[in-house]
Amino acid sequence: MKITVLGSLGNINRNYLPSLIADGHDVTVITSSKDRIADIKALGAKPSVGSNLDVEFLAQAFAGSDVVYLMISGIDYASGTDMWQSAKVLSENYKAAVLKSGVKNVVNLSSVGADNPNAGILYSYHFAEEALNSLEDVNVVHIRPVGFYSNLFADMQSLKTQQTIFSPISVDIPQGWVSPVDIADVAYALISQTPSGKSAKFIVSDWATGNDWLNALAENGIEAEYQQIPIEALAENMKKIGFHENTANAFAQMNLACENADEFYASLRATDYHLGKVKVGDFAKVFADVYFKFV
Repeated sequence: MKITVLGSLGNINRNYLPSLIADGHDVTVITSSKDRIADIKALGAKPSVGSNLDVEFLAQAFAGSDVVYLMISGIDYASGTDMWQSAKVLSENYKAAVLKSGVKNVVNLSSVGADNPNAGILYSYHFAEEALNSLEDVNVVHIRPVGFYSNLFADMQSLKTQQTIFSPISVDIPQGWVSPVDIADVAYALISQTPSGKSAKFIVSDWATGNDWLNALAENGIEAEYQQIPIEALAENMKKIGFHENTANAFAQMNLACENADEFYASLRATDYHLGKVKVGDFAKVFADVYFKFV
């Protein structure tokens, strides 16, 4: 098959692209950076350099593809960008490019919360889902992962300086966490054989509360405390460091939604979601390696 993917050689793509190439597929990787050309070629794929804001470029890159893999990417949240507006623009770009190119199979990296208006910033992913679902005679499957383990690296500085994790979410609230390795397993399967019609697949690597994370860190030599902060303080701090007001408020709403875990994960738990292999304890080892490397 001819396969075209967005996302350059990011953490998800680098885990499944070798398998697609080993299977003998003709793979094109879209990147915004010429610096990635050599690495993409070394992998055995074809680089296509351009912007996901350029519909004509995307349509040309997609042309002749049996399947394309899409994601909302290239948004710098901390630069004052309004993520809602950016997600709308990219969603319409992708819809137009798929329509122009005639592609009939789409795998779209979305998110948990894309189907939940109360999910704050995560609900911005519904723009892409709705835009792509409106395409007739195109098979579309949305991958909906939960929170990335890598988000936990945001606690690194406060752990080093204050031995404390500051979070707006209660320490005993279970949260879903996911590794790009497990997302890649699902992406590989869905790209290799895209389901007919319009569908979605949730992905969870593990479930863990704040207490579970503290215990996992302790097992790897990092002793810490957990301090819950007001949702309002989170939003104000984000605005102070440059986040757009709408984006900061939407992140605050996401954390508020996570406090009601039963409602937040209801649609996920109602499906046969993919349970991955990378557990919280596994990521704690990765986190500790970085923590102690730079002490």
